[in-house]
Amino acid sequence: MTAKTAETSPSPTFPDSSFKYTPLRHVRVLFIRFCQGLFFSAPPGSYHWEPDEEKSEIHISSENKIDPLYLNQRPGLQFTRGPVAFYSLGMDDRERLDLATEQKEKGVLVPGTMTINVVSSVMQETEDLAWVVAEHIWLLRDLLMKAGFFEIGRQPQIGSPSPAGSIIQGDSGSEFYVTPVSVPWQFARNSKFTPLGKQIVRGIEQMLTMRSARPVRSVGPAYHPFEYPVQENACPPETFAPEASDAQGRTPSPGGTVQTFLPKQAHPLNPALTVSVRTVRPHQAGMRTRGVGDPVPIPDHCVEES
Repeated sequence: MTAKTAETSPSPTFPDSSFKYTPLRHVRVLFIRFCQGLFFSAPPGSYHWEPDEEKSEIHISSENKIDPLYLNQRPGLQFTRGPVAFYSLGMDDRERLDLATEQKEKGVLVPGTMTINVVSSVMQETEDLAWVVAEHIWLLRDLLMKAGFFEIGRQPQIGSPSPAGSIIQGDSGSEFYVTPVSVPWQFARNSKFTPLGKQIVRGIEQMLTMRSARPVRSVGPAYHPFEYPVQENACPPETFAPEASDAQGRTPSPGGTVQTFLPKQAHPLNPALTVSVRTVRPHQAGMRTRGVGDPVPIPDHCVEES
């Protein structure tokens, strides 16, 4: 049984080249388009470029190696990107910090170089075209900066002609020549990230804050629509008038049973102990409402050891 392996297709999985999704590819695409536009503007007979390879007088390719069949008595341009680096702009490269979600935004400058190899079977032709490319990148650098580069086109370098070697497929090093043009460039990169789960926790906290249960200081059923109707109970201070009809030194509500002493009963957790029970309202049982339905009597809250 033959095992199946997963196949990938990089091109469809990424959107069109851009500094946001595929910055390194986009750098190469911009250099290629610039050179294609430069030689497209040249009149026929002066290295005029056309999308149709059969009509084009110069071959402009993104291939790592140029097929010698494409050259066919005409020069060509090949593009090789050099190393890139992340250039720090400050402490932790941080630009913004959201204290609520702990989202961080960081920014760096990414510098690099692009080498444009001018290839031809005539050595002098490679030097002449290399000068044209370098001068126009330096002269029209504003166009490339508008396309998204932070810096480009300053101090381009033109190397010495040499055998093309590995740039041409199957070349023995004696048929084609190359003159490299090195162009430095930079683009700015900003990225954001939020710690895992922070957004979820933040959403839950907001809901809890909006629906939080706060005690209602009222004797009636009225309460805030976003609050649960919770009856508040508090232990009263020591009696200051033992001779009064009420254990708290005041007259109870009419119709209620006057409680002139503190009843004793077994402790609910330790029946061996006897405790005194003191209530906020001696003539009424403690009440607490459920969320819906009828009130349910509950034991008094204020219990202390005798």
